[in-house]
This record gives sequence, structure tokens and C-alpha cells, in this order.
Amino acid sequence: IIVVFSSLFFIAGFSETIHVAEAIGALLLGLVFSETEHSDRIEHLVVSFRDFFGAIFFFSFGLGIDPFSLGGAIWLTLGAVLLTIIGNFVAGMIAGRQAGLSHKASTNIGLTIVSRGEFSIIMANIGIAGGLMSVLKPFSALYVLILSILGPLFTKESKKIYKFLNKIFRWDTKST
Repeated sequence: IIVVFSSLFFIAGFSETIHVAEAIGALLLGLVFSETEHSDRIEHLVVSFRDFFGAIFFFSFGLGIDPFSLGGAIWLTLGAVLLTIIGNFVAGMIAGRQAGLSHKASTNIGLTIVSRGEFSIIMANIGIAGGLMSVLKPFSALYVLILSILGPLFTKESKKIYKFLNKIFRWDTKST
């Protein structure tokens, strides 16, 4: 564990020196360690740290958001959420149909891949630190919050959504 944390500190410093996000450096280091014979042991030791520091990161991100700034990002966020849902749904439908799955199974795939986008919070933090638009923070917070609610809901209600879409597109009456 000492080697892992020492390597992470080195990579974070090196990444900062070459103006690359520390998250990218850490990701690449994880890929390197995943190819070693110690990867299972490292993963077992690091998972509790990951969860703890992840919670602290998201907590500190939330602390940095002015609740009154959320309103300024609502329309941009709703547009992005709508595009994400449509894009993921269509991508899932295409992938399912290309794999020879039924419309019902393809709809299920499309509805279950509506991601929550927690990584967008990390990217927003990096962007804000780099001097990009200040609307990124409230935007990404709302984006993740909305998709965190809708994603599981779409997964749970995928059968009902399929029935509704089937009434519109009449997939069951067409040859699959």
C-alpha cells in the first residue's frame, strides 16, 4: 500500500508538472498496476480508501456550490439531460438490434445505460480549476442529481416504457 500511495503522489506531481489532470495520471497508474501479479491484493486494500476519499471529494464539491447558482444552470442542465437520455437510449437500441436482440431487450438496454455521470463532477472540478466557466459546477451537480434519479427509475420501469413505446412504434406487429 505504501508503494501504491507513493506512486500516486509521484504521478499526481508529475501530471501537474506536465499540465495533465491528476485524475488521468491516476487512471493510467491504475492500468499499469492492474497488469501486475499483485492487482487483486492492491484492489482489496485500496477499495476502502476509494470509497472514503470519494465521499470526501463529493462532499467538498457540494460545499463549493452556492445553492442559488443552481437556477442559472437549470435550462442548460435539462437540455444536456434530455440529450443524454435520447443519446443513450438510441445507442442502446442500436447496439441491441445489431446484436440480434428483440425490440423489448434493446429498449431495456437503452434505458439501463442512462448513466449518472459522477465522473462529470470530477471533470467539472478540473475545468473550474483551469479557469473554465463557473456554471460548470452547478451544471454538473444538477446533471448528476437528475440522472441519479432518472437512471434507476428508467431501469425499474423499463417494461412500462417499452409498452408505451410499442403502442407508438408497433414493434410487436413488425417482423423482428
